[in-house]
Amino acid sequence: MQALKAAAGAAALAALLAACGGSESPQEPVPTQDAVQTSERDILNTVDRLQEAGRRGDGAAICREVFTARLARSIARAAGRPCAPTVRQTLFSPDTSIAVQRDVRVTGQRATAVIREQNGDVSTLALRREGGRWRIDSITPTGG
Repeated sequence: MQALKAAAGAAALAALLAACGGSESPQEPVPTQDAVQTSERDILNTVDRLQEAGRRGDGAAICREVFTARLARSIARAAGRPCAPTVRQTLFSPDTSIAVQRDVRVTGQRATAVIREQNGDVSTLALRREGGRWRIDSITPTGG
C-alpha cells in the first residue's frame, strides 16, 4: 500500500512538474573536461539530496535546496499552495530510490540527467547552476 501511494504521489508530482518546465536560453560554451567531471559529481550529489530529502519527507529542503527558486515558485503557483507541502505530499517515501540512468550532459550552467525510480518510472531532469550549486529546474517524465 505504501509503495502504491509513493508511486501515485511520484506520478502526480511528475505531472505537476512537467507543467512547470522552463524555457531554454541560448547555449553556453562547453567547459573543459575537468569542469564537466566535477559538475557531473555535483549533479549526482543533487540527485542524492533529492532522494534523501524524499525519504525524510522534507519538502522544505527539496524546495529550498534541491529545486531552483523558479521551479519552487512554479510548483506553488500550479498547486495553489506552498511548494513544501505539495512536494512532501507527493514525494515522501521512506524507501525512495532514484538512480541516474544515463550519462549526465553538461553545457555551461545547464545540464540534463535521466533518472529511474525504483518503480521503473523514468524522467529527465533539467538542472541549472544557481547559488553555486546544481539544482533541478524541471522534471519531465519520459516513460520506462
